[in-house]
Order: sequence, then structure tokens, then C-alpha cells
Amino acid sequence: MRRRDLSTVTIADAERRMVIALRKMTARQGDIFLSVRFDNTPYPELAERHGVTVEHIIADFACTLLMWSRCLHARFPRLVWPWL
Repeated sequence: MRRRDLSTVTIADAERRMVIALRKMTARQGDIFLSVRFDNTPYPELAERHGVTVEHIIADFACTLLMWSRCLHARFPRLVWPWL
């Protein structure tokens, strides 16, 4: 699959793709993604909030980055990964 040229992605398109990516994440993954990315919440604080280890937070964040990247670069993200 060819990756999109991100210089041509509009803010509105990126926001739509963010919503698609968040819908494909679990509630915990969505909270972790938004907290780390936009609020700069430290991993230990998230681990305490969700009652898991820091390693689980790191693994969930890695999964969310993968989903976000796939949705951002996909031509039709809803169709490419319907199982996520």
C-alpha cells in the first residue's frame, strides 16, 4: 500500500480520520492516546488511573499509534481495517 502524502491532508480530513481511529480503539486506548498526545499525561499517572501497569499503558499507546497511522494513511480507513 502506498502511503499518503501528508502535506495534502487538510485539518478537516485529519479530524475525520482521528474520529475514525478513536472509534476503532477501546475506551481505555482512546483515553490513553488523547491523554498522552494532547495532555502530556505521564505513563505512571495513566497506569494508576486505569489500574494497570506502565507496561500495559505503553503497549496500549503503541497500538493506538498504529491505528492512528493506519487511519491517517489509508485511502478508505473504514473499509481497510473494519476489524479494528
